[in-house]
Amino acid sequence: MRMAAVCSVVLMLLFPSPLAAQKIGVLPFEDASGVGEQFGEQVAKIIRSEMLKEKRFLPKFIKYTPQAEESATVDVEKAIELGKKNGVDYVVIGTILEAESNSSSSGIGGIQVFGQSVGSSLRTVSASITIQADLISVSDAKLLESFRTSGSDTNASVGANVSTEWGSFDADKDGTADSPTAKALREAVEDLVEEIAGKI
Repeated sequence: MRMAAVCSVVLMLLFPSPLAAQKIGVLPFEDASGVGEQFGEQVAKIIRSEMLKEKRFLPKFIKYTPQAEESATVDVEKAIELGKKNGVDYVVIGTILEAESNSSSSGIGGIQVFGQSVGSSLRTVSASITIQADLISVSDAKLLESFRTSGSDTNASVGANVSTEWGSFDADKDGTADSPTAKALREAVEDLVEEIAGKI
């Protein structure tokens, strides 16, 4: 009997059981950049997708639809209430502070085609975004920490047909999006999830 107990202890030391995955609820972000309500939902879904790469997280997108008498803004108290209703350990709420995208074109040297000079232009698209997120512990009923991350990207191509619109990509297929807006958002989200992982 004693030998069996010793063997169990040795096995536990050699092969420790993995930590239980943390359940994290992600609510739509408020959009202070002026892109639109749907963009805040897209950002939250992309954060959830990025969290899925962390094996110790079980992220869940929480759709919040305020009643007529309720504020559309989710504060810490409301986030804790929604976290309890959805059975999660933590809740992430946040704001898109800025989302900018600019496009410019400039002429470049002509190209000879059948002896004729054909003009061409260089189109450059630049995008940058800054998001802020609050990590809230449901069990402790308090704000643990706030994070602010940014991302940016520039695409310069001859005759490039690159979208400059935020929210023009599918949040569920963001991994394949190559527009500057998608890449900038991905960078900000990856940094955010990394910081959250370091806190939990």
